[in-house]
Amino acid sequence: MNRLLFTLLLAGPAAALDFHDRDAVVAAALESHPTVTRMRAEAEAARERVTPSASLPNPMLMAGVQNKQVDLRNDEMMTMYMVGVSQTLVRPDRREALRAAAELEARAAEKLLDSAREELRRDVLLAWYDLAAADAQLGAIAQVREMIDAVVAAARVRYEVGTAMQSEVIRAQLQASDLEHETLRLRGMRRAALARLLPLVGLPLETEVAALVALSGKEPSADAAFSSAIGGSFAVYAAQDDRLDGHAVLVALEADVARAEEGIRLAKLERRPDVDLEAQYGHRPVQRDMFSVVARVELPLRGKQLSEPRVREAMLRRDAARARIEEERRALVTAMNAAYVAHEDAANQLKFHHEVLMPQSQLAFESTLAAYQTGKAPFDSILTTQADYLRLRLQYLELLARQAQAVVRYEALRRGARGGA
Repeated sequence: MNRLLFTLLLAGPAAALDFHDRDAVVAAALESHPTVTRMRAEAEAARERVTPSASLPNPMLMAGVQNKQVDLRNDEMMTMYMVGVSQTLVRPDRREALRAAAELEARAAEKLLDSAREELRRDVLLAWYDLAAADAQLGAIAQVREMIDAVVAAARVRYEVGTAMQSEVIRAQLQASDLEHETLRLRGMRRAALARLLPLVGLPLETEVAALVALSGKEPSADAAFSSAIGGSFAVYAAQDDRLDGHAVLVALEADVARAEEGIRLAKLERRPDVDLEAQYGHRPVQRDMFSVVARVELPLRGKQLSEPRVREAMLRRDAARARIEEERRALVTAMNAAYVAHEDAANQLKFHHEVLMPQSQLAFESTLAAYQTGKAPFDSILTTQADYLRLRLQYLELLARQAQAVVRYEALRRGARGGA
């Protein structure tokens, strides 16, 4: 009973998630993934630090007795009961710099959250297309298996009537075994894709996922949105310097540079320390009461040892942040170029496969099979054409997945993801 209940609990989320709808799979990952949850909480925490960063510290309340004699007797002149309050007055320019730094930190955290969402979306779609490609290739092998069955049947008929040797039947059966071996390989690829996809959506590895039919293999995808996004030819594409404007990672790094600038400003402001103001009132039971007002300020006598190194450190952090912007920009351009080239390569090959190789291969197999059945073609020819047809069919489906994944990579980079997958 407990085992059945556990199985139903595992199957519940999987049944509610439609794996055929890639957008639904992405939405499930974005909703439940702990990385997004963590970074969202960090961004909200950074935003909550903005207001306190520019506020004055709480005042300090004091109360006690002063100048009490050691034998606990009161001294009429000296003993008094005291209350007081002190307040540190932070300079307005320092408070402004602290608030600006906190706002920049919150902005950087929010942009990194946007980038993490796009990276998660990319990783989910890449695994989803790997799964779809494996399922499509398994479907293609199932179709080719019917052709092999026809070959085996034809070889067996010719052997029974004495027009073929037994070796032809055995070789046809060996070809069918090769298909089984290819099926095992593709099932392993499918399990590997699921091993990447299921944890991203928060499901156990035991979850059963029905075969996807995303890649039909009938015709190459047009990808009009991708073509319009990259601007046509590679020359035009490579000249688009504005394709990274507003990129989440670059905006976050620019916020880090601005925050480093505020750090330089804060380090310089340490040369003008804050003022601590203190007021006290003392009650003497016999003599008159007394009050005191004291202002304290730090003397910046050790500026060379304390302030100047901090200023230099803040400047170096700013320079490092500026270098990171250019470093990340180049990495993004490299990744976007690679995605474009991969898309163009897959598109060109798909077109050639769809218009030339696939029709010729299918026609060659069908004509060779008919010729073999009538005794006009050798057995080796039909095995060769069948192997060529299967190889081209599997290549075509793999190219479809590669083309779609290139679009996914490019769109993720354009929308804020970092390079790499």
